[in-house]
Amino acid sequence: MVIKSPLVSIIIRTKNEEDWIHHCLSAVFEQSYPHFEVILVDNDSVDRTVQVASRFPIKTVVTVNEFFPGRAINRGVVESSGDLLVCLSAHCVPRDNNWLQNLVTSIQ
Repeated sequence: MVIKSPLVSIIIRTKNEEDWIHHCLSAVFEQSYPHFEVILVDNDSVDRTVQVASRFPIKTVVTVNEFFPGRAINRGVVESSGDLLVCLSAHCVPRDNNWLQNLVTSIQ
């Protein structure tokens, strides 16, 4: 019997996170758990957040014009196709490469 690994949608909410987004995305894309997609929801940043993020293989970038954190996350959920959803703010940096594997394992 083969157990399929669930697709995880990582929804990252940003607003002027130029100083943090590279650290966050670097840590996300170094995860040992390989079956994930990233949806970036940018709250109309006026800095280089989106430009820095574009260096990574993000599935989708969604722009929202008004800063409502809950609404931003909901937009990310609509754009996601994962079996599991993980929400992060761009200034939240996973501590190690097993962060996502540990989350998925604890849910299954």
